[in-house]
Amino acid sequence: MEFQTLYAKVEANQGRSSSQVIALLRQARTSRVADSTQSEVATKWGVHALEVHRAALGDEIWSVYEQVLLAALGQNDQTLADQCADALDARFDGSARVRRLLAMRDEASGEYADAEEVYGSMLEDNPANALAFKRRVAILRAQGKLPAAAQLLNEYLLTFATDEGAWQQLASMHLAAARYEAAAFCYEELILAQPASHLYHCRLGEIYYTIGGKQLLPARKHFAQSLELKRTSNARALHGLCSCCFAVSVSNAKDRRQGAAEIETNTALHKWAMTALRQLYTEQCPALLPTVEGVLETQTEAI
Repeated sequence: MEFQTLYAKVEANQGRSSSQVIALLRQARTSRVADSTQSEVATKWGVHALEVHRAALGDEIWSVYEQVLLAALGQNDQTLADQCADALDARFDGSARVRRLLAMRDEASGEYADAEEVYGSMLEDNPANALAFKRRVAILRAQGKLPAAAQLLNEYLLTFATDEGAWQQLASMHLAAARYEAAAFCYEELILAQPASHLYHCRLGEIYYTIGGKQLLPARKHFAQSLELKRTSNARALHGLCSCCFAVSVSNAKDRRQGAAEIETNTALHKWAMTALRQLYTEQCPALLPTVEGVLETQTEAI
């Protein structure tokens, strides 16, 4: 049964069916559901299950406790988080998984030193504990220690080089510090892992465009590749390609060494992107079309 259908049924009968509530919680844990929806389901129907359908949960009760605990941390409900953490700690005292959950509770309450101590101890027991490693990075970020967090994340990536989420985090830290070349390296690694991701190509194009200069042509290439991979409803890459072609044109005007073929290619790309962008706004957001037209006309005059 689809998540939304099951969710609607649980809401309609106000959670009276234990099997439906348990199935909904299970799907929220295992399906690709938005974080906000997961939190809503966990805090509303997870608590309901623990209070009303406790006997029907069986051993699954501990998974529900963990589910509710994580949702409570996300919603900054410290009281609910403490209740779930205490129940898990009483049942699984010393468990590495529960120790991590307790440390996450300490993080949420600002007890960073206590959480760091737990994660450090877990890494001593198992240096390959990726979750504990990443939580240490999260602590440093929460404290605003971005250089230290980036350094620690670099160490993590030496071992877990295929962790795309870690590369994205590291890129965001570099971007926050205006280290664009380092951020570009992160997205180059991401493209090596996912060469068919139009989002990664678009993001790398934006970073190269920000750097400017000799990186304008690579930026143009990645915007074009993003559009090759996703040809419809890719406004961000279209805007990027138009702006990049405009910047390349300005650069070409200053550098007389650029050949006619390069100028012709740049002009053709801008014309194609401009036409696609006009069509997209005409179909999906006509109210903004005049604003977009103004920008495009300015670019066309320069090109």
